[in-house]
Amino acid sequence: MTFATTAALKLGRPSLVAALLGAAGLLASSLASAQTLPPGAITSTGLPLEPLLRLELPAQAQQGQTLNVAIRLDQPFAGRAADDVFLFYGFKLDFDTSQLRFKGFAAAEGWSDDSGFLRPGEIGASNFPGVAAAAAQSWLNLGALQFELLSAGAAWLQINSPEGDLNLGLGYAQGASNLPIDWRGSLQVSAVPEPGALAMMLAGLLGLGLVQRRRVLGQNK
Repeated sequence: MTFATTAALKLGRPSLVAALLGAAGLLASSLASAQTLPPGAITSTGLPLEPLLRLELPAQAQQGQTLNVAIRLDQPFAGRAADDVFLFYGFKLDFDTSQLRFKGFAAAEGWSDDSGFLRPGEIGASNFPGVAAAAAQSWLNLGALQFELLSAGAAWLQINSPEGDLNLGLGYAQGASNLPIDWRGSLQVSAVPEPGALAMMLAGLLGLGLVQRRRVLGQNK
């Protein structure tokens, strides 16, 4: 599943190409984790051409922790009519089950959890009478997913909405069909230090402290 195809741009000057590439690089570096966006999904200013639903992942986390992952909608009314209303969202959740255990979903304040009406592995929520475009918000917090981190390594997550599914995607008051969701990201999970290694590290730090103390006492004599 990919985002709706955007109009092709013919760039005549190298300086304009460099500016666009620079803006794209700036957007990528601003995200804490490795996250992939569809081609042509951003403008020269680094903003999405259309509403973009994604998960906010930390750059790194530790094995054994419980992780809350925010669900964020950037530019919720990009390309939409000035009187449009955002009503609901839904997506299929996939993730690395060898490193992550899903613990639950919490909808944001003002949103109703509709996951119980969807198929297993699907997440969704609705807001009626909805969020109006007149609010002019650049992004919306839609809720959070909770995971337990099982093992060390790079763990991936993916959310998407199959084409033609009326219950999934981004639902607006105006529009013949829901906007698609297509996002994938990853985070690095570090291992918990072994007790023996931790004890050795603490002993080393203590030893360095004693040596420094002796040096100070020697200089004061």
